[in-house]
Amino acid sequence: MSEYNELIRQFDKIRSYVRDFYIYGFKTRDDFQEKSGRTYDNHRRRMESWFSDYIRTGQNGHKKSVFLTLDSSRMAVNPLYQAWKSHTFTNNDISLRFFLSDLLADGQPRSLETITDEIQEYYHCLFDSQTIRRKLAFYEKEGLILRKKEGKQYLYRGISPLPHTHPNLFPALWLAVSFFQGAAPFGFIGSTILDFWHKKNDFFRFRSDYLIHTLEDEILLPILYAIEQKYQIRLTVKSTKNHHMSTLAVTPLKILTSTQTGRRYLCAWQENSRRLATFRLDSIQNVERLQPDILYDKHIELFQRILPLVWGVSFGSFPGTGSETVTMEIILDEEEETFILTRLEREGRGDSLKQLKPGLYQYTRLCADAAELLPWAKSFTGRIRSFRCSNPAIEKRFWDDMQKMQEYYFTTGEVFQHEQP
Repeated sequence: MSEYNELIRQFDKIRSYVRDFYIYGFKTRDDFQEKSGRTYDNHRRRMESWFSDYIRTGQNGHKKSVFLTLDSSRMAVNPLYQAWKSHTFTNNDISLRFFLSDLLADGQPRSLETITDEIQEYYHCLFDSQTIRRKLAFYEKEGLILRKKEGKQYLYRGISPLPHTHPNLFPALWLAVSFFQGAAPFGFIGSTILDFWHKKNDFFRFRSDYLIHTLEDEILLPILYAIEQKYQIRLTVKSTKNHHMSTLAVTPLKILTSTQTGRRYLCAWQENSRRLATFRLDSIQNVERLQPDILYDKHIELFQRILPLVWGVSFGSFPGTGSETVTMEIILDEEEETFILTRLEREGRGDSLKQLKPGLYQYTRLCADAAELLPWAKSFTGRIRSFRCSNPAIEKRFWDDMQKMQEYYFTTGEVFQHEQP
């Protein structure tokens, strides 16, 4: 039976619930089918505790939905960081944290045996030396202590706090950390630093801040390590449509961020299908590092060659075998509708735009996957004289959509005139 505890040990168990409450606020208790109702209630109670100032409820008949309402422009810190700050710990974890910090604060090097004996002598607690060794190794990895070898044994000592070693650094550092915690990936680290030194962000507010990104940082970190070290990774991916789980090995190449939706994507090479592919970070459940990829530089070269042809995040079905050409003729009033030209020039993403005659312009774009361009192209509905694509299926899809729209909104007359393929 699932027991309620405000603290959590594994962040991936709460990640999807926080995302659903934040993005899909209309969901009721019955809509969460993956786990039991008790599990839903426990996660809901956690979030009501963490985000009490931002929790709202709605009523759909007799069913209640719980959701989060957040406005980044009014917030000094991302409230979702609170989920990271609710990690559970054992009694030994918290005890050793304070004992070791206090014991090593004098900066004197000590052996493992000395540390074990002094903890028993000064704090009247007996810990196994292997437990203390593991905790020291963890703190060394985190940069909280230093270890050096002297003779046949290792000596450990604490690191002096930065305010003591660099007193002139901190007035400027607070400003940098305040900006970092709101603007950069892993901003939770900056927020934790401010909490540790009892400081607040009194400098910055971000109008368009994608608060939900912090839920993906646990996935982003091992991916960035693999990119830096040119390693393959094994992904566990959950489909956003049917919730199907799949596992596949890829070589990570780049993280792409949509300037429209804010979603972040992993671009990777799939050896099995011999193609470039992208995966939404919020659909990746787990990342496992594999072996180095000796062809990494070759994959990067392919990625950089195709990237200028990518409209969104799709590299097409068979990257490197060619591109698709979209040609669109736009009619406009050059005196009254200069904003249309401005849009074509600003949003065209490396297009070719030329005037055919007064009031008629031709837009041409090479795409790795022309299907991604369709939503943008259809935003010029009413001004499109012709639309052609080297991929007949894309062209047919465009005009089929136009026809459906005509059937929805018009009952008589031919609204859209276009050249037949």
